[in-house]
Amino acid sequence: MNDRASRRAALIASIALLFFSALTAFALVGWFKASPIPWSWKSLLAVGCAALSVTTSALVWSTPSRGHAVLGIIIMLASLARIGPPGDWTWVSFALVAMTFVLLMPLVHAAIVLRSDD
Repeated sequence: MNDRASRRAALIASIALLFFSALTAFALVGWFKASPIPWSWKSLLAVGCAALSVTTSALVWSTPSRGHAVLGIIIMLASLARIGPPGDWTWVSFALVAMTFVLLMPLVHAAIVLRSDD
């Protein structure tokens, strides 16, 4: 692909990561408000994934590469571990999974379009 398409894919992937981080922060606010024990491994995982997604967004935007896009994909998929087994899911769980997969699409596209780190 040409350079313009690569830059556009990187920009959209970066925005998707920022939006994912914002949604994760919003979910954390709801978690802290509703949970009797707010600090657990699930909330720590969410905080870590939100922070890493902001960092990865900056990397994808400033130095776009396939490796940075794949790192963003891994972070977003790792965040799904906090949802738990499907038997324990609520409507919020389904919404988190759906939004995560929708926001993964620009990152997968960027991983396909961008050059590798070689």
